[in-house]
Amino acid sequence: MEFAPEMLEYANLISSKGLTGFTKGSIQERRDGYSAIGELLGEGPPIREIQDISIPSKNGNVFIKNYIPKTEPKSKILYFHGGGWVVGRLKDFDPFARKLAEITSSIVSLVDYRLAPEAPFPLPLEDAYSSLEWISSQNENFWKNLPLVVAGDSAGGNLAASTILRAKEISGPKIDLQILIYPVTEAICDTDSYKEFELGPGLTKKDMEWFIDQYLPDRHKRSDPKASPLYQTDWKDHPPAIVFIADIDPLRDDGKLYAEKLKEAGVSVLFREFKGYTHGFFTKVNLLRAPDEGLRIISEEMDRVFRRKEVVF
Repeated sequence: MEFAPEMLEYANLISSKGLTGFTKGSIQERRDGYSAIGELLGEGPPIREIQDISIPSKNGNVFIKNYIPKTEPKSKILYFHGGGWVVGRLKDFDPFARKLAEITSSIVSLVDYRLAPEAPFPLPLEDAYSSLEWISSQNENFWKNLPLVVAGDSAGGNLAASTILRAKEISGPKIDLQILIYPVTEAICDTDSYKEFELGPGLTKKDMEWFIDQYLPDRHKRSDPKASPLYQTDWKDHPPAIVFIADIDPLRDDGKLYAEKLKEAGVSVLFREFKGYTHGFFTKVNLLRAPDEGLRIISEEMDRVFRRKEVVF
């Protein structure tokens, strides 16, 4: 195990400031600790417009922040942020959302789904699917005829994968591409990478077990494909995928096994393992260079996929 130089510098920075992130304290303290790291990112690039909206969901409403790029949009991206279904505020992901919108020339809709333990499974997933139905109906002005991308990182990757599965099962909105960044695809925590990185560095198995306890307090539901999309049985007819993982991460195999299942079913997959990086690196724009590299790869693959599918804008 060898850290990328910039990953080591980042870890030293966090340590020098005494930040613990989401690993200690009450739920509120963990949320505040996660946001304290987000404050180090600074500002993202300027964009044309930000739209704040609220849409109805099951037993409540969902807040969505739309980032409109300066350039002509080439897609609309529904994005679910990470944070173990428990931590993470939209402001923590604002710099990343701006970068994603800028580099991919896409409208990015960042979803403020309800968090556990106040809103355990399946409520965050209900919010996610309501968001999918909403964005698929947007076809005016900036949104006109844009292909639809569903994306997310970590727990947000889990919501993205589960939302895609639900749309497939009930013939829901058409999704043109999925982007999963070190996603949680199973809630059992028994892969080889969980054993290898049980104690970290960074995210640990104990951390993930705590998050899963908040989101899925009923252990009998943890093998449900809606909670653990890796356990679905029919992998055909999924949208093309981009799957990125970190190699120093207990979730490494979650993403790897998911990508392999898609490939076995004949789904087009661009898979990339970022060597020397730990979980959570991809949204740390401004502090790390790897996210910019990854976003450029995503943008190029989006162009390739949309050309191949001959999407009519």
